[in-house]
Amino acid sequence: MDCGYQRRMAINLSLRAVLEPLVWESEFFRLKSARLTPDTAATDITTQALDNYALVQAKVDASETHALDALSTLGFRLAEGETDLCVAVTAQDNALMSGRLAVTGDIADVTAIARQAFRLSRFRAPWYQPDDSARFYAMWAEKAVLGTFDHLCLWADDEQGNGLGFVTLRRLSADEVRIGLLAVKPEFQGQGAGKKLMAAAKKWCAEQGVTRLYVATQTSNLAALNLYHASGGKVIRTAYWLYR
Repeated sequence: MDCGYQRRMAINLSLRAVLEPLVWESEFFRLKSARLTPDTAATDITTQALDNYALVQAKVDASETHALDALSTLGFRLAEGETDLCVAVTAQDNALMSGRLAVTGDIADVTAIARQAFRLSRFRAPWYQPDDSARFYAMWAEKAVLGTFDHLCLWADDEQGNGLGFVTLRRLSADEVRIGLLAVKPEFQGQGAGKKLMAAAKKWCAEQGVTRLYVATQTSNLAALNLYHASGGKVIRTAYWLYR
């Protein structure tokens, strides 16, 4: 390969992007972190700028092959794929099984489930410490119960009143809501508990006049993808998380 070709490739793979420090994550994970977002109106990203951080995250649409190639040349590695879905909510969903609003007395149970349910996440080794993912999702779940991150947390119960798991919801607009976390107790997995949690989320949305329910999951999480498809979800976006 001649030097001229290599220079042309370097130019073609330059990337304009915004580099934003992640203050909260840096403190929580004790890891100086930033988020890179491709932006054609920004300046070219340099390795010197990236070297100021212990970890830089980038989330890029799967169709943005130029950005993916450019990030690879800057030393980024694939961490996880992400699939975003949209579930249409209709008036008929009012008839679905409802969930119980989680309260402060439920925090211990909610966080215990969250600690074990999301171990396989993008907050994983070799970039993060072994317990980081569990700590992160437990805090997320607790804040959802308190209404300080996601806006609420719903429990779903079986016919005997046993708590099956929880789903957290964040209001995006008058007619849009996003699921933050959905987790089932280990002893109830594979028994339709996920469908009951989705039903509870859809019923709450229908009662509030919401017409679109969004949810994202790891591309590798086939069980979650199948659940959301069975609940009426349609894929609206696929992306990759890359780390440096």
